[in-house]
Amino acid sequence: MKLSIVICNYNTRDDLAQCLESIERTRGDLALEVIVVDNASRDGSTAMVRARFPAVHLIEPGANLWFNGGNNTGLRAARGAYALILNPDTVVTPGALRTLVDYLDAHPGVGMATCRMVFPDGTVQPNCSRFPGFGYLILVHSFLGKLLPQKLAAIERALWYADWDRESTRPVEAAPGSALIARRALLARLGYLDEAMKLFFSDIDLSRRVWEAGRAGDAGAEVHYVAEATIVHREHASIGQAQRLATRIYFDDMVIFTRKYYGAPRAALLARCSRPRGPPWR
Repeated sequence: MKLSIVICNYNTRDDLAQCLESIERTRGDLALEVIVVDNASRDGSTAMVRARFPAVHLIEPGANLWFNGGNNTGLRAARGAYALILNPDTVVTPGALRTLVDYLDAHPGVGMATCRMVFPDGTVQPNCSRFPGFGYLILVHSFLGKLLPQKLAAIERALWYADWDRESTRPVEAAPGSALIARRALLARLGYLDEAMKLFFSDIDLSRRVWEAGRAGDAGAEVHYVAEATIVHREHASIGQAQRLATRIYFDDMVIFTRKYYGAPRAALLARCSRPRGPPWR
């Protein structure tokens, strides 16, 4: 088995159906399996999968394991040499899966990769970023950003690779969890996604751990962006169903991430200074 595609679903039946259809249309002769982990959806997602996609490995934990727990459940069941974490609100375009697999085959130093993503209207998404430092987190999530707008703007430009149009293949620091292919053995060594976080920052955390493994001597531990593969991404399909809850989880996950990399005192300061004012994600 070359590739395992893991999709964590929560009440996105119609998007999930389009995603699964696109995989079937574009897989070609690629040896792959599709694993759907359903986080206790109430919209008939599981019945749809069983009726329309009987070859899909459907896992029903019976509870909402969130993004990280659901994807980890699928990753632990995966059998492929490579594992692709894929959001259900995506549509795979022809050649994308083969291109990603071939890229990892041809670049043994790369442990994880993402691809070019576009909105349904064809606009390229500015995905991938550098690792957010504590300075960025405190400026963008507190009143300090209003006091230092030029400083914040400069940091944001650097963080989001403002000088890069996403039309070229290159190494990146952090890749998005919406479409993330990795060597399954590497993910197992790293312990998969950090389930201390539920929805946010775990892709940044995983990217950071991949790069750290490379610096520690792992032969296949870089993160790359592959411009030759394209996936359509509608973005935030599940999150949009409960924005208030998602906003709260975002700030909780941000504090956990900050504590992990920048220490408890800074995490406590960020928690005191930040205020959930609306959906802060991109």
